Amino acid sequence: MNEPTPLSEIEERYRDIFDNTSDLIQCLGPDGRFLYTNRAWRETLGYSEEEVRSLTLDDVLHPDCRQHCLQRFRQLKMGESVPHVEFMFVSRSGETIHLRGECGSLFRDGKAVSTRGIFRNITGEKRAEQALKASEARYQLLYENAPDIYSTVNTEGIILSINRTGAAMLGYAVEELTGRSALQVIHPDDHEAVLAYIASQFEQPVPGSQIEYRKLRKDGSVLWVQQRVALAPVVDGDEQQLLIVCRDITETRKLSDRLAYQATHDELTDLVNRREFERRLGRLIASGSAGDTQHALCYLDLDQFKVINDTCGHVAGDELLRQVSHLLAAQVRSRDTLARLGGDEFAVLMEHCPLERAEQLADQLRRIIEDFRFHWHTRRFNIGVSIGVVPIDAERRSMQQLLSQADSACYAAKERGRNRVHVCWPGDDTLVGHVGEMHWASNISRALEKDMFRLYVQPIVPSDGEMDGDRYEVLLRLQDGSGNIVAPGAFLPAAERYNLSTRVDRWVLAAVLEWLGDHPQALQRLRLCSINLSGSSLCDEDFLGYATDLLGSSGVPAERLCFEITETAAISNLSRAVHFIDTIRQQGCCFALDDFGSGLSSFAYLKNLPVDIIKIDGAFVRDIAHNEIDRAMVKAISEVAALMGKTTTAEYVESREALDVLRGLGIDFVQGYYLGRPVPMGEMAAVAREAGGRIST
Repeated sequence: MNEPTPLSEIEERYRDIFDNTSDLIQCLGPDGRFLYTNRAWRETLGYSEEEVRSLTLDDVLHPDCRQHCLQRFRQLKMGESVPHVEFMFVSRSGETIHLRGECGSLFRDGKAVSTRGIFRNITGEKRAEQALKASEARYQLLYENAPDIYSTVNTEGIILSINRTGAAMLGYAVEELTGRSALQVIHPDDHEAVLAYIASQFEQPVPGSQIEYRKLRKDGSVLWVQQRVALAPVVDGDEQQLLIVCRDITETRKLSDRLAYQATHDELTDLVNRREFERRLGRLIASGSAGDTQHALCYLDLDQFKVINDTCGHVAGDELLRQVSHLLAAQVRSRDTLARLGGDEFAVLMEHCPLERAEQLADQLRRIIEDFRFHWHTRRFNIGVSIGVVPIDAERRSMQQLLSQADSACYAAKERGRNRVHVCWPGDDTLVGHVGEMHWASNISRALEKDMFRLYVQPIVPSDGEMDGDRYEVLLRLQDGSGNIVAPGAFLPAAERYNLSTRVDRWVLAAVLEWLGDHPQALQRLRLCSINLSGSSLCDEDFLGYATDLLGSSGVPAERLCFEITETAAISNLSRAVHFIDTIRQQGCCFALDDFGSGLSSFAYLKNLPVDIIKIDGAFVRDIAHNEIDRAMVKAISEVAALMGKTTTAEYVESREALDVLRGLGIDFVQGYYLGRPVPMGEMAAVAREAGGRIST
């Protein structure tokens, strides 16, 4: 018979089992003192076995758990069942330890002599749970208060959730949108595109993909958004859903639309600008639908605009352009394109319009402008418009050719008296000369860029033969690509018409001053160098400033320079001409009035022009040896000039007989082929000596 195991040995075995389990085991006396704790309990809370003997339950309880735990302890001592408990203890180092387990009591003689607890350390789980809750709270906070529209939708397009900010941006409460179709807040025109996009993201999500569309607010206004989506993970069998983030891009879209509009429209008139007009014209040409001559191009140039702009100022000119634009826009057909090409020039692209109908429509526009009265303060102005019309047909498939011919047709209308329509019918050769001018306009620009102009001079000599130095007029020539010298009559009219004359004048003035500065001997012999100025330069404040600065910095004595201006240019804008002359004369230069006598009121204007020299129109000089009327006119000019203290120069002197007559009439200086033909500027000394010899013989 086996001997019974001693009680101490049994106790030792159980203690060994308890000490080697991972559970935390404790045993408390009725007063709450620890009777026993296993190794896992002590290691978890950081106490030694001896330290535990002096502890009570209250010493290790977390303050937030004390009341709850002591209540459970009292229940156990009273014999109540407490099967599942969660406590928070505080370790020796102050760390909060979460325990979950079961508790029971040992009774003897009806009294609880001890309570025991077996726990599992769930601190890691609790921390993870708390971290998850914190993360969810942060996510919810971000979701609700994000500056964008956050929402989730299911595969049927139903809004499952939406943040408060997003709902407010759309003018709704969250409850009004939750459970409703997303189409409720999408612009009808964008329904199809958005639904297709959402469906594609459910089927095959594309990271980073986005779509821009219009949302519809509750009040009916539009909100442009940029939308991105992400496929939300499915949790616990929930239905599949998309997380949608929509950013408000309304202002960006408005700015983009505004910039796009400004890129294609004229800021002053709101009409299509030249760039957009040419794009539409090019598209029409490229479409190949112009073969049946069913389209037309109209080029419009306002008459008298410059008068209003100069007399009333640019503000009045701008207002006139705005009012004219409204008039024209009200008359053109809906399918036509009306554009402002620049300045006071407009164009109309008439699609599907036979040439006969285009002429009628153009004349209708002309009459509207003719009947219009422009009021500015107390003044009232009548204006007109010259219109050129060309067909867009198989023979005119170049946009540049079309624009050039339309411009030339408009110019032809101006030449025929202004305020009229000129149609370029098949076989019309009216534009041949103007097309030549346009060719020269491009050549002039190229010549300025490539330095292809050349300076020539023609001598001006005293009629009495007393030479006091070199006098000559600077003349301009153009050397073409083949080395040929082109006379100014071929290209200067084009320079005037296409606003290139001022650029040419700048080149001539700079080139003359530079040449004289580089040739001190020629400058020393120089008595007077005459330089021609165009009417455009005479009225250009920028050119005046340019000339003033250049004269001041060149080192060439200003008193040796003379600027020649035509009578026509001077009297066309008398006040500006006088201002220009007075300003340059203050530098020391003198002025000559060229082609004098060509106007009907020459003498009337002469007293108002502060010029020093009068150059008599060659029409009175060519036949002066045989024409008594010419002699009488030249004599009158000579006498008036003498009374006013001005010197005279006669041009186009081509014979000895003419020279003798002019000398007898008291003309001071003479110039012409008899005295010397134009030669390159470097040869002027020789030609001046030759001219002097002809005078003295």
